[in-house]
Amino acid sequence: MLKSFLLVLLLTLAFHSLYAQKANIRGVVTDSVETKGLLNCSVLLIRSSDSILVKTVRTDATGKFVFNNINRGSYTLLVTYPKMADYITTISLSDTSSLNLGKISMDLKSKLLNEVVIQATKRAVRMKGDTLIFQADSFAVRSNANVQELLKRLPGIVINPDGSIKAQGKKVETVLVDGDEFFGDDPLLATKYLKANAVDEIQVYDKKSKNAELTGIDDGIKNKTINIKLKENAKNGYISTLDANAGTNQFRDYGGMFGIFKSKLKAAVFGTSSNLDNQSKISNSMRKLKGEDYDVIQVGDDGSSIMYSTGMEDDDDYYSGGSGLPNNLNIGAHFSDKFYKNKMGIKLNTKGFDYKSYNRETSHSTELLPNGNVFISSGNNQTDTKTAGENIKAGYNFTIDSLTTLRVAFGAKNSRNNNNSIGYTDTRTENGFFISQNNQANTGNGKGEGFNGNINWSKRFEKKGRTLSVDIQPESQNNSSIEQSINTTRYYDDGGNLNRTEKINLNKDNSSSKNSIGARINYTEPISKNWAMEASYSFKTISSNSYLLVSDDVIKKIDSLSNNFKFINFSNVGRMVMQYRVNKFSISTGMEATRTRFELKDLDRKNDFNRKYLNLAPSTNINYRMGGNKSLSLNYNGYMQQPSMDQLQPVRQLNNPLLQIIGNSALRPSFTNNFSLYYSGFQFKSEEYISGGINYGFTTNGIVNTEIVDEFNKRISSYTNLNGINSLSGNLGYSKGFTKLNFRLGVDVGFNTSNRLSIINFTTNKTRNNQYNLRSSFSYYTPKLDLSYSPSANFMYGSSSIGGINDGKSLSHNHEFSGTMQLPYHFEFNSTISLSYRPANASFDKDLDIAIWNCYLSTKLLKSESLEIKLTVTDILNQKIGYDRYVGGNVISENTYSYIPRYALLGINWNLSGNFSTKSIK
Repeated sequence: MLKSFLLVLLLTLAFHSLYAQKANIRGVVTDSVETKGLLNCSVLLIRSSDSILVKTVRTDATGKFVFNNINRGSYTLLVTYPKMADYITTISLSDTSSLNLGKISMDLKSKLLNEVVIQATKRAVRMKGDTLIFQADSFAVRSNANVQELLKRLPGIVINPDGSIKAQGKKVETVLVDGDEFFGDDPLLATKYLKANAVDEIQVYDKKSKNAELTGIDDGIKNKTINIKLKENAKNGYISTLDANAGTNQFRDYGGMFGIFKSKLKAAVFGTSSNLDNQSKISNSMRKLKGEDYDVIQVGDDGSSIMYSTGMEDDDDYYSGGSGLPNNLNIGAHFSDKFYKNKMGIKLNTKGFDYKSYNRETSHSTELLPNGNVFISSGNNQTDTKTAGENIKAGYNFTIDSLTTLRVAFGAKNSRNNNNSIGYTDTRTENGFFISQNNQANTGNGKGEGFNGNINWSKRFEKKGRTLSVDIQPESQNNSSIEQSINTTRYYDDGGNLNRTEKINLNKDNSSSKNSIGARINYTEPISKNWAMEASYSFKTISSNSYLLVSDDVIKKIDSLSNNFKFINFSNVGRMVMQYRVNKFSISTGMEATRTRFELKDLDRKNDFNRKYLNLAPSTNINYRMGGNKSLSLNYNGYMQQPSMDQLQPVRQLNNPLLQIIGNSALRPSFTNNFSLYYSGFQFKSEEYISGGINYGFTTNGIVNTEIVDEFNKRISSYTNLNGINSLSGNLGYSKGFTKLNFRLGVDVGFNTSNRLSIINFTTNKTRNNQYNLRSSFSYYTPKLDLSYSPSANFMYGSSSIGGINDGKSLSHNHEFSGTMQLPYHFEFNSTISLSYRPANASFDKDLDIAIWNCYLSTKLLKSESLEIKLTVTDILNQKIGYDRYVGGNVISENTYSYIPRYALLGINWNLSGNFSTKSIK
């Protein structure tokens, strides 16, 4: 026993001896005027050899700080504090150094400026508060490089091939220039078209939500943001781009934009025309132009709780590439400015669009029913759609005084659409006998117009944390459409012989309107040093009308399918949140209660349907900053979901004789509980980022689909309430950079499992879907060579309580290789290969392996390299196919769709940017 004790003692002493071979630094930061310790000073230790931030701490209440376990070497110590001049000193440490810097006196900037002009060199990387700052001139890039190339050289920042940006492991949502939007906040525009030599600093920080910025109560919403601070002689300039690409099979991709920026004034015009799904760079970068953001008071027709989301988005008129052959046109303009000593600001965006799409689809599916019958269905559908319109979005803000702000925002749009489709479906037995067939042709056109707005008045009081804000929001929508549907349905007997034929021709005249007014008042109050309270009250009233006239081919009204509804909704919402904060820990918990009354009047049948209900939405958010750049959060939220009017109203909806939808007026509201745990950490010294999270949710009285399927595969669909819906998901991510090697690696693993319920022919079907994902990435970057490799794998397994088709398992793995090389004479070559492997399984007997190889060769001309000629070839091996397949539980399916085949493009990109200053930018 004694020998064991002595051995442990010796090992402990040896360990402490080894541990002691690390240096430490300590000191006290004081105010030179009041000679007292300064709380929360930022103290940074930066390695002199490569300007990497090694450690950072904050001073305590007495101004003291300590760095322990520091490796030997030369370092720069930087101390920062608001309104104080930075303190910078160089130190050298050995393995056994124990350095006491004593008192570090901080002087006011104003005092130093009055006494002497200081010449100082800023460090390459420094921390100021919660903002990480990179000095642009400290990072070498090639001449005429843009900001994207500068960002690639900064530690912890990654630029993806599509132009998206990651900083400290998180996606950058917003890029600002000198603190303001640069023709919108899209990362592509500023980083691609601004030159690196015009940049003074790159600032990286987490931007809080508008509500959190006003109230000071952290709602957990943060967006990773980059602010590009320009040099003084580069703040007034212009950008212009002409992007013209034409190629084989009459494919084209054109775009043009011209803009000027002068201090706070920004103005631009742009236009694009493309029949490719990648669209012009201009269209992508200008899409996020919008008016002033605001939180929408949004009470749905179902009476769901108020939801806080951003208004004035542009997604309603945005075409997202995928299946189909697009043909899109955009034109637009932007203007924004600040004046009256920057107290007033205006923003105006207008856009016109004309989107066309053609798609031909086929489908094939196998479904197992509870009685053991198997239906095999096939079909094809051809659609031709067109959407056109115009919109305008604007914002005005006025800083009344240092504590009070008035903001006004509005948006208006007008749209037109035209749709034509021809489709065929059939269902067979396992023996191949027909059960039913349907031919359907639909034509329709419609138009719509809408307006929404927000008036916000907000005030901060002298007492820190006390705020008051008021919002008023009007909204109006009007829509109308005319549609014709021609159906021919054939039914067969057990032997596959034609039994009967049914023809239905329907004409639909539909119109609707919606008008609403909402208001919200929000107040926050600091109760004590650690406690704060937020309270709000909102109301919204909605008046809607819906008229649908359905007639047959002899212009006779079909009463069972027509309706004439008037809907009135009035909601009152109360919300209370309490927050407790101490040091690095905060917890907020609250409840939102929505009392809703609505009246549904059936004007044709003289029936009224009235309903009152109370929705409850509790929430709790716990956050803990574990020091440095590590954080842990635990969140819970619950909400009630009322059934929608479509789910409640008993009127049949008939678009296809083989499918009818009937509402259920006895539906009850569902309640969903969500729990999430999230961790993230970033180390400047080792450039390591790790994050992980897990989410669990379950629903009681879930609103689920019910179906009655007859022997002809004719379905009558409705809704009911069931318990047993739940989901569990998790992910873990890790990335590490090696600055000296210009190398970065990353790995992400994740899983998702969920239970879904439905009722088929009076039998409950419980479907369990499981999915597991693994993805990794490796990248190498120098100014001459950029290489990356990203492998990934996905495994899915689905099961059904009524039985399964085969084993429900599927596996796929993908590999993407990309390389860009800078060649002599300003040439650039890029090659990307995407390999997709979907092995055969019990449901599909063939492998599905695809190799998509794309490449381009470009050269830059003129002294400024502003003119680029580019040859692009997409899908060199011609292996792209419009095909997908699915395996899950009692259903397997596969479908095809129209896609853009192999093509080559020859393009010219003229990117001219400059400044109006006569001084050169260095």
